[in-house]
Amino acid sequence: MAVVASVALLAACQSLPAKKATTRAPSATAPAASASKVTTPETTLHATGHGALVAVYLADTQMQPGWAVIKLQSGTLYVDPQPVITRDDLSDIRAGASKEGVGLLALGLNEAGQAKVLHVTTQNPDKRLALVVGHTMLSAPSYTVPVASDQLVFPVGTEQNATAAARAIAGEPGNGTPSGASGAGGNSSSGPVTPPNGK
Repeated sequence: MAVVASVALLAACQSLPAKKATTRAPSATAPAASASKVTTPETTLHATGHGALVAVYLADTQMQPGWAVIKLQSGTLYVDPQPVITRDDLSDIRAGASKEGVGLLALGLNEAGQAKVLHVTTQNPDKRLALVVGHTMLSAPSYTVPVASDQLVFPVGTEQNATAAARAIAGEPGNGTPSGASGAGGNSSSGPVTPPNGK
């Protein structure tokens, strides 16, 4: 399912050194970012200030003024250049898998993060929350109701991808970049990705 393509992510935003990365195309049927249960043994880590850049952005499949345009095999994704969630909003990170074997990455939110997500998802119904770790967009699941949870759960392909992303965010040894996840969020493509303003 992997397709190679160039992706220019959020060009109007702060530039970071560009790297080759895998960008996940969101699926219209991806599970919403919510309090889904991780069903296999999970790895719980705490976010430090030394890990990979992590941010969650508001995204949509419909054009939005001022939002970055990302071309994907499955269509176009528009991403708000201002992150909703950054490292400062995280309390912990958990990696695991669903009963179906889909890798899940859960970002535990502190009170400020919970308030931001609830506000943004209330003000912007029926959109997506796009997860960027390092220079990789891992997932962009949709939501249909305001998200009022203490965690955001993102499908990231495999449990190995979830663990690699959690370790990268936490700054743990062996924090390799998640490989091209497939099956959880749509088709993958690769190219230079420059996430904006995330921490």
